[in-house]
Amino acid sequence: MGNIRRFYEENAAYFLTTVTKDRVEIFKDPKNCKILLVTLEYFKLILDYKLYGFCIMPEHLHLIIHPLGKYNPSYIMKMLKGSFARKLNKMNGKRGRIWQKGFYDERIFNSYDLIKKLEYTHNNPVKENLITSPEEYLYSSYNHYFKTRYIPNPIIEIDKPDV
Repeated sequence: MGNIRRFYEENAAYFLTTVTKDRVEIFKDPKNCKILLVTLEYFKLILDYKLYGFCIMPEHLHLIIHPLGKYNPSYIMKMLKGSFARKLNKMNGKRGRIWQKGFYDERIFNSYDLIKKLEYTHNNPVKENLITSPEEYLYSSYNHYFKTRYIPNPIIEIDKPDV
């Protein structure tokens, strides 16, 4: 049986989630998180998408993106995951898959949906008992939105939506 084709609408934002192969917690290593952030920032320019939010969990990644150009979320995820995997494998002298095949996607229909997805994304580390408050988590976009005692991660810029 073939893969089901995804349906994407132009000029729409999407909530995306992808998981590491066998749920290996590669993002417990801050160096791997930084490499992923650099990859996200680089491809924002190359593939022309806005990044509204993110959270890098130990074994998965949440993104809220808004493709602007000719590239859809499937292509964007293919490029992000492939580029990151090649970098990590080269660094570690390994070969093979880093990510599970595919990813989860959900279209964001309005400002309410967007706010709910941002809240979910930013609170995921709290829900998983990694921290007690979203501001403490260094690898999410939370501190880009709220002035806290923590500075936003300088590696990546967030494109704050008009809501």
